[in-house]
Amino acid sequence: MRPLIKCAVSAFLSWIAVCLGGLLAGPVTQTGGTDLRALALENFMAARTLRDNVEARKLMTASLEEDYLRSKRLSIRVRSGRIVAFNYDPASIKGSGDRSFEAQAESLWADLNEQIFATQYEKIKFVKLKDDWLADEIEFLRSVPGRRLLPFNVVSEKRGKLAVNTVKKFMKDFINRNPKLAMQSLTQEFQSRFKSQEELETFLAGPTDPYYAAYELHTLTQTDPREMEVKLRIYLVSKGKKGAESQEARLVVKEGKTDWNIDMFEFVKG
Repeated sequence: MRPLIKCAVSAFLSWIAVCLGGLLAGPVTQTGGTDLRALALENFMAARTLRDNVEARKLMTASLEEDYLRSKRLSIRVRSGRIVAFNYDPASIKGSGDRSFEAQAESLWADLNEQIFATQYEKIKFVKLKDDWLADEIEFLRSVPGRRLLPFNVVSEKRGKLAVNTVKKFMKDFINRNPKLAMQSLTQEFQSRFKSQEELETFLAGPTDPYYAAYELHTLTQTDPREMEVKLRIYLVSKGKKGAESQEARLVVKEGKTDWNIDMFEFVKG
């Protein structure tokens, strides 16, 4: 083989090896570019999905931390709920020099009972302190309320509310992975459909990744004088990652001698 052709082939094979090595190793993080900024945004949003604000506050400036604790609009929202899922478009990340940048994110908020109540759109400003990007300001752009269940499609609104309260209690325990507490809302007939208590607890505990994060009530329909059907959506997320999955579910709530209980709980295939 001629020397020039041999060198060209060698260079070409080396280039292929580098490309394949890069694909196998995954994307390379740029030290001063959008990747680190996207990572800062994703880490901050993921920290806000946790049950407390400890980790999120580590990723804020002192100024934003003060707002998070005391600013009327922000602190009230934080105390009344939390982010359960988030997403963002990397194209929304806009830098102004190498010391600050802004980005837009959307987030799904649930109340203290794990029920979705709004989708929030925000603009977040980050500043660089030493070598770390910290969130410095949160601006609420707009909020889209979650789906409302009322008016009830039932004969008695009072009995409908009692049935819904039972569903909310059950779903809170279900989302929080408390199968023993969730079982207290189930009829004996429903529990008896499982081969063992362990099988029932496994069903109620659900998957670990992605895990059940929140729910949204859709419809309440009376199917019998002492029975109502509830349809809802359950959201699943992977810890620390953007995006969410969802599953439709159906519950049947049955009136007993003293209260209402869940007599059926199943996932509905799309």
